[in-house]
Amino acid sequence: MGTYTRLGSYLLASELATDPFGSVHRAVVIAGSNFDRHMLVRTFSEELFQAGMNTRLAEAGRVVPLLGGARIYGLGYRLETSKAPHVAWDYVPGRSLAQLIEKAKQEQIPFGVDHALTVIQGVAQAIVQMQAKGVSHGVLSPYSVWVSFEGATQVVDAPFAALAKSMLAKAPMAKRKLAPYLQGPENDALQQDLFALGAVLYELLTFEKLPVGGDLQATLDQATLKAAQEEASLPAEIRAFLGRLLLGRQPFPTVEAFSTELERVLYDGEYSPTTFNMAFFMHTLFREENDRDAVAMKAEQGDNFLAYTAAGESLRSGATRVEHIDGHADEQANQKNKTVLIGGGLAAVVILGLGYMFFGRPKVDPAIQAQLVEFQRIKAEMEQQKADLDAKARAEADKTAQLQKQLGETKSAEEKAKIQKQLEENQQRKQDLERQQKAAEQRLADQRQAEQKLAEQKRATETKVAAAPPVPEAPKPQPMQDALRQAAVPTPQSVPTPQAPAAQLAASTANDQPARVMNQIVPVFPLRAVQMRWEANLDHFVRLKVFVGEQGQPLKVSVIEGVSGAFGFDEAAIEAANKSTFSPAIRNGRPVRGWTPEIIYKFPKRR
Repeated sequence: MGTYTRLGSYLLASELATDPFGSVHRAVVIAGSNFDRHMLVRTFSEELFQAGMNTRLAEAGRVVPLLGGARIYGLGYRLETSKAPHVAWDYVPGRSLAQLIEKAKQEQIPFGVDHALTVIQGVAQAIVQMQAKGVSHGVLSPYSVWVSFEGATQVVDAPFAALAKSMLAKAPMAKRKLAPYLQGPENDALQQDLFALGAVLYELLTFEKLPVGGDLQATLDQATLKAAQEEASLPAEIRAFLGRLLLGRQPFPTVEAFSTELERVLYDGEYSPTTFNMAFFMHTLFREENDRDAVAMKAEQGDNFLAYTAAGESLRSGATRVEHIDGHADEQANQKNKTVLIGGGLAAVVILGLGYMFFGRPKVDPAIQAQLVEFQRIKAEMEQQKADLDAKARAEADKTAQLQKQLGETKSAEEKAKIQKQLEENQQRKQDLERQQKAAEQRLADQRQAEQKLAEQKRATETKVAAAPPVPEAPKPQPMQDALRQAAVPTPQSVPTPQAPAAQLAASTANDQPARVMNQIVPVFPLRAVQMRWEANLDHFVRLKVFVGEQGQPLKVSVIEGVSGAFGFDEAAIEAANKSTFSPAIRNGRPVRGWTPEIIYKFPKRR
């Protein structure tokens, strides 16, 4: 059994991060003598304790309900104002942004502009929401930000940030470490938070802290993309954006103006900020930490906590849990890339869009027949790709059989070890191919279903042509415009007449529309939840929305309401959303970037 340090309702298991305010720990909540769940717990430094945090932490309790329990601040946020005050929130595997920057510098792993913008987007979203509630942060820094191993960001000090700011006069060490981020105008809460945000973005791009009291204009002019291991200057649009945040020239008058400009910088340039790319970077950077955490957490779940339940043990002293635990194999943390069959999703977008556009028309458009032929061609290509995957799987099976035969015949220990390694590699390739085959089968099934729907629509339009009186033929619409727009089904009253030209009808159907999901991929039930058998008898739902590009590609996934706890439901839904296909938003008859309406992912109960 490991040893823990009791702190109020929690048993501290391992210290994950330290910063000017104190430390962040992984902690255990117990039910009787058994493990219940993991939490993240913030303890405060002796300097903050002496400055009055022990007597004033309850003031932060007024901020928590204002933040509405949003995931971006940490779900399940709670405060305990005991002799050793602390705060806690639901466990999310990850590390602080300050640790990310420091380790990337040490390991000399390039941190690209896309990664920096992904992080800053999440932090900016938290600041925007706080300002909308009439709350300012005041001490924003890389220490404030928790980055999950799945690429999502949380501003975990938001509930007590204003309180901590009021104590900086009595906490000189913390104030000195935060100095680069506290140079904004003291009499303007919004500009102060935006300055700190700019200082964080500057550090993400250059891996250098913003100089205190220096010439910031010269600093920006001389800045280079050191984080990306490039000597190139900062991109012009990002440098201009930083100038508005840091120099006080043309400051953003409102949080709405700032949010609009941020989205323009994020999505109108050559960048693709996504949590998927950030997740890959985090798994690369913190592979060992992630594996070690997983092994330790598995051991903690099996511990007996009887020693921590005796009466009077309100504060038990003890060593931090030993990280190296014998008898437990490392859990595999690598995420395997899955082959996606391109063309099927795009064809589904085209055909479903055309189906909605033409269904119910009193005149048959020959474009339907042309698209049906194209659809059948693409389906044939997909069937060929599926056959190729099947052939590869058979070849791998044959090779495995040969290696097993060789393993039984050889007597050399060295040769046996070599063959065994080849067998393990073959087994991994076999698993990858099986996943690719399943994905190909699903794509092909979707393709066949869509083709069937189009054929039914074609027959329906032919039937209507036979029954309907002749009407003037409208000009043929542009195929790409049809593919990217889901028009409403016209009623008999909407049929154009000689007094209502077809051009007017087209204009009336080109109303502004949000982006929409075309092919929603079913999420994979998270392995962590299966292993922990967490509420397996209940359905779980994740509500999210997706920011979609002009070509229908998902650029950003924002979780509106997730599943609390570190069981992987939110991450599985985000992954499924990134693999789904979309039609872009329509504005003034043209495809533009925009958000989808709310999308719901259901994880059904497992019996």
